[in-house]
Amino acid sequence: MTEVTSNNKMQLSEHFSLGEFTKSSYPEVYNIPSHVVIENMKRVCGWLEAIRQAQGPIVINSGYRSPQLNKRVGGVNTSNHLTGCAVDIRCSGIEQAIEYAAILIGYARESQQDYDELFIEKNRYGRCWVHFAVRPKDNRRKVGFLNG
Repeated sequence: MTEVTSNNKMQLSEHFSLGEFTKSSYPEVYNIPSHVVIENMKRVCGWLEAIRQAQGPIVINSGYRSPQLNKRVGGVNTSNHLTGCAVDIRCSGIEQAIEYAAILIGYARESQQDYDELFIEKNRYGRCWVHFAVRPKDNRRKVGFLNG
């Protein structure tokens, strides 16, 4: 059996907690990550610290999703959220989303690290966010704009 933890106050990095990465609009849905997933979230947080350093506090819309939660929110079966490798960052608009994306690309260059996905997304109501994912290996550096 895989070990799990539900310590929402646990710090994944200096400025990000486990609770931020596991919060959900569906509290009845199981969403407790394994220790392997937590290590993946810590890796993502290293990148998020670059945004925080440049822009100040950021808000996470979605981080880790258990299979049950991913299904409930309509996520795809191959989502990086399922492994704790992805995060959606709230943005006040497209300009802020572009700023966040530029910081992440700059961090990739400076640190000589790869990321898997960097998408600026916008839903039909005009809300924007940055979807960012970094895997332990086999990162693809996919970049794009997605409209919902």
